[in-house]
Amino acid sequence: MYSPPNPLRARNRYQVLDLSSRMEGASPHRLVSILYEELQNALDGAIRARENGQEIAANSQMARAKSILAALEAGLDFDRGGTLATTLCGIYRAMQRQLANTPNDLGKLNEVRAGVANIAESWRALVA
Repeated sequence: MYSPPNPLRARNRYQVLDLSSRMEGASPHRLVSILYEELQNALDGAIRARENGQEIAANSQMARAKSILAALEAGLDFDRGGTLATTLCGIYRAMQRQLANTPNDLGKLNEVRAGVANIAESWRALVA
């Protein structure tokens, strides 16, 4: 039976392929940068979806953001990272709590998004 193409499924597949190609051969520092970019994209998507009353899409993007924060935390090297790793761990956990406790509060979502943008900018400056 023929089913018409699903633009959403096609877009999601393209995004997965794009992310996979960017990650192949990337240095560990670049991988962290990619995670920050994807975290910002997920938060942007959650904010847009909340603004438009699209709860399913918002929840999906929120879950994605939480997963990326968990991956960033799991990747911390406390032996070599010292106080920076400890500080980032605390920030990631605070962001995860914020997303879990106030998922419908656009102000809090924007606050987390701004925090991620600041960390991402600092990370890019650090590795440049």
